[in-house]
Amino acid sequence: MARDITEHDRDIIINCGAFRYDAPKMANVLDWSEKEVQKEFENHKSDFFKLYQRGADRADYVIDQKLFELAQTGDLKALEAFETRKADRSDER
Repeated sequence: MARDITEHDRDIIINCGAFRYDAPKMANVLDWSEKEVQKEFENHKSDFFKLYQRGADRADYVIDQKLFELAQTGDLKALEAFETRKADRSDER
């Protein structure tokens, strides 16, 4: 049976997604067993995984937004990084 996720744990899981932490590191941060975290991490229908993915997606958005803003000011390195990130996402599909 899956653990009830507290509001505190929910915030940590979202942040772990933003930081792209792996299961062992997340287990240490949450003070859960690694086996439990790995199980939840692999279940793409679990609330745990959905929270993790939300954090990852939000972090991608913030990074892309900042790179786009910098690119608009003429920062060529930011433009290159932004275009690389876009291309990488296209390759994933």
